Amino acid sequence: MQRTLPIDAEANAPVIDESSLGATRPVPLLQLRGIEKHFGPVQAVAGIDLDIPAGQVTAIVGDNGAGKSVLIKCIAGIHTPDAGEIRWEGRPVHIRNPRDAGELGIEVVYQDLALCDNLDVVQNMFLGRERLRHHMLDEDAMERAAVETLSSLRVTTLRSVRQAVGSLSGGQRQAVAVAKAVMWNSKLVILDEPTAALGVAQTRQVLELVRRLADQGLAVVMISHNLGNVFEVADRLAVLRLGKLVRAGDSSTLDPQRVVELMTLGNVVSATEVSEQRVAETIGAARGQDVAERKTVPGIAPEPPAALLDSGADDASGSAETPEGETQKLIDYARAWRSRLLAGESGVLPVLLGVALIAAIFQFENDRFLSAGNLVNLLVQGAVFMLIGMGAVFVLLLGEMDLSLGYVAGIAATVVTQLVQPSFAWPWWAAIAAALLAAAALGAFEGALVTRLRLPSFVVTLAGLLGFQGVMIQLLGTGGTIPIPDETINDLANGTLSPAGGWSLIAAAVGIYAAGTLLRDRRCRREGLVVAPRAITALKIAGAAAAGGVLGVITNVDRGVPAFPLRGMPWVVPIVFAVLVAWSLLLARTRFGRYVYAIGGNAEAARRAGIDLARLRTLAFVFGALTAGVGGIVYASRLRSISTSFDGGTIVLYVVATAVIGGTSLFGGRGKPLHAVLGGVVIAAIVNGMALLGLPAAIQLMATAVVLLASIFVDVVVRRRGQTAR
Repeated sequence: MQRTLPIDAEANAPVIDESSLGATRPVPLLQLRGIEKHFGPVQAVAGIDLDIPAGQVTAIVGDNGAGKSVLIKCIAGIHTPDAGEIRWEGRPVHIRNPRDAGELGIEVVYQDLALCDNLDVVQNMFLGRERLRHHMLDEDAMERAAVETLSSLRVTTLRSVRQAVGSLSGGQRQAVAVAKAVMWNSKLVILDEPTAALGVAQTRQVLELVRRLADQGLAVVMISHNLGNVFEVADRLAVLRLGKLVRAGDSSTLDPQRVVELMTLGNVVSATEVSEQRVAETIGAARGQDVAERKTVPGIAPEPPAALLDSGADDASGSAETPEGETQKLIDYARAWRSRLLAGESGVLPVLLGVALIAAIFQFENDRFLSAGNLVNLLVQGAVFMLIGMGAVFVLLLGEMDLSLGYVAGIAATVVTQLVQPSFAWPWWAAIAAALLAAAALGAFEGALVTRLRLPSFVVTLAGLLGFQGVMIQLLGTGGTIPIPDETINDLANGTLSPAGGWSLIAAAVGIYAAGTLLRDRRCRREGLVVAPRAITALKIAGAAAAGGVLGVITNVDRGVPAFPLRGMPWVVPIVFAVLVAWSLLLARTRFGRYVYAIGGNAEAARRAGIDLARLRTLAFVFGALTAGVGGIVYASRLRSISTSFDGGTIVLYVVATAVIGGTSLFGGRGKPLHAVLGGVVIAAIVNGMALLGLPAAIQLMATAVVLLASIFVDVVVRRRGQTAR
């Protein structure tokens, strides 16, 4: 193979007539000629000439400040060289940004790996390059591709490709980052300190993976301070000192002591040594010497076995389809759930237990708490908190805060109320549309200030809380309380469906959920994808049916008085359910939702994946404000009016408590719209139960504060356990 030498040594070296040896010198995949990079008066890289051949591991070594990271960032498009030429497959190229590098087939695995701990293995590997089917994320196709890539690299230590990256060890995370880099038809993979901070066993796994990449024909560049690791896997060495290349060549011609001398003293090889090395390399090429024969890592098989990764797929004997196989899968599922529980990842379990405890306490103190009429009233009371809370989830997922949502809701309520007044006489649907557009515009305004001007969200939304309150008062004028004359709008929170209509909606919702769950379960089993045991699937469907049945019973019991019977599901219940389903699908099944979670989990990783952080963050504020607008309209509908006494400041505090109590993290990256619904039930239950007991508002506020602090404590514990687990 061709060797690149320091200019002064190469000038004195004798010319080798390689054609006389019958050798065919292939063009290196990447050629660097005279690469220079300056940062002000500092010359980080000075005239580097280096060849990177395919099918070999080229290690770049040097002391701190030698220019290693700057050089690979010039290759990766992070920095633009000030001078020199980059040739790719023999032709000059200009790499202006990471996208240009990716299009050529250059992928970089940085030392920090740039993974989102809150996303699973598949989601990380496809971040920024998701596959779609009918405009929705094609999870099945991405999972199959991820399993195939990991299996081809013989990554066999993962329990499941649906395992959160935050729960992986250092070696497993490194393997995922490498697999992510090589699955996009990459030709050159650059690894920055791939074994840093790893244990012995994990280091062995990574070195085997590095060697395997080269054996598959990829060019690999590895930066490492560990010379033992370097000599174990590297075919070629490039030694840098103070931004200059002092030696490049076959690793067999060097030893660790010589490399240390070159790194520290900058010794340049003599012309005689140059001649001997070039002749040896050329003769080796003429004999067709195989790289894999010259450099192997103990324990690596010549060919990787097929599909060793445990993806939850059935084995060839179909044992997973037998009762014994299903029992084992259920045991494994229970063990994994227990491990997550011990790590603090309890999901919605704490809030469900909390609801049960609150219900038991209040029912013991007042037997009317669990009556059908009180439970329906509780749902209607909590609907506003649930809706605005679902809006807050969008912002909290980013790790941001929106204190203005209460008065955004108030402005939406004011707009819809004013537009249906006789002086305007807008139809109800047009008034609602205008109110929601106004709310979305306010969210876009605040989002732009936060993302484009990079102002703190706390300060921007605190200003919004004050400013939007003034806007609301200005819109209402001196009228005080303004009633809503439109009965359709008033029925949003006060109207009820017929018993038949309510049962029909419940049956349709449960039926669609059951059918979708069973179809996906069947498809995943047929295609060998990760799927829960059948017992868990059946339990989920049974739980949904039971919840629907309980809802149908309590909403259709007569909860009125003899003179005025009242039964039927309130309109607000399907409204909340519709928003819950829509936003759950948006966050779970679309690129937008995936990117929101990615930004909240690791904004830098999302940026490197090509995600437009500013646009996504702004959209999250827009969706948050839009959902708050829905909550504001429901609030006005319940009171059949809007007034200047609207307390948006208190509402937003309850809303944040609603989302966090339900399980959404204040640190970003973890949460669902369902959390706001569950948290809204908790808040409404506390307020409703204490009102039944005749307790003052002060006690209600203090009780809510205690529940909120407990929820934040759980959130912090989960975060700390996740960090210490690695």
